[in-house]
Amino acid sequence: MLMSATDYRESLRRLTPRVFVDGRTVASVADDPTLLPGVNAVALSYDFALREDTSTLMRVAAADGSGRDYNRMLHVPQNTDELLQKLEAVRLICRYTGCAQRYLGGDAMAGILQAAAEIDAEHGGEYLQRAQAWYQHIRDADLAVGIAMTDAKGDRSKRPHAQDNPDTYVHIVERRADGIVISGTKAIVTGAPYMHELLVMPGRAMTAADADFAVCCAVPIDVEGLTLVARPAGRPGEAAALFSNRFGQSTAVCLFDKVFVPWERVFLAGEWRHSATLTYAYATHHRHTCIAARAGYGDLLIGAGTLMTEANGLDTDRAHGLREAMTDLI
Repeated sequence: MLMSATDYRESLRRLTPRVFVDGRTVASVADDPTLLPGVNAVALSYDFALREDTSTLMRVAAADGSGRDYNRMLHVPQNTDELLQKLEAVRLICRYTGCAQRYLGGDAMAGILQAAAEIDAEHGGEYLQRAQAWYQHIRDADLAVGIAMTDAKGDRSKRPHAQDNPDTYVHIVERRADGIVISGTKAIVTGAPYMHELLVMPGRAMTAADADFAVCCAVPIDVEGLTLVARPAGRPGEAAALFSNRFGQSTAVCLFDKVFVPWERVFLAGEWRHSATLTYAYATHHRHTCIAARAGYGDLLIGAGTLMTEANGLDTDRAHGLREAMTDLI
């Protein structure tokens, strides 16, 4: 079911993540002024899927003929036309907000589904089945999904298993009959406070000694044991920041302290050779989408430059330095 921006905000109010911004606890991410520009930016991806003039681009019909539609931000493209439509959809949102944020979920699922098929082909198992089921879940519920990929890393001259503090990388600390338990730190997680779920992914190739660090799984944003330390989104409350007090992006450090993940939400658990496959597959899909994100942000810069030029009574046909700068942006 497609949500509206209002539905999205209400869904955030039903969640209880442990979030800190500027050293204080956030009671409700949907209502906190420091995160409002980020919530506004993600909310636009929901409303654009319902607006008559943008819904064709922002929605994807279910392939099973059920008549359901999904938000394109979560869709894994199936052909070249859908790849191009994804680029146009991301560019559209970035033209308004600067960063779409939510498109990371679709990119990550493309990589996970690709890697899960390879893992199952080599080892057997149910990773692909689990990934497909979770993919269906987030599309049906129209969720916002954040990507926790970049580890804190600690001493970068040492591999994950050799760190003095193993929690500088997210790793498996316990395997149980019903799932795994993970601990560690992920950094620079885009939009984390106002997401519904996080995908925990490996951020590098692993060796056999790093097997416990080769983990990919999905967790609810308010799962027990997860703490988010975030920065404000944009420049909230600054009257002079006409754009960035309305739209912005928060990032967070995510601290996992013995977080339990049931097996149905685990897509990689120790198959270390495939951590590189998963990391590279996601990065490839993400770099493709980033082309559109940068183009949309470029549209913003070009528009701002045009307005400043006009406001100062300048003619770019005569001001060659300005004209060349605008041409470079284009």
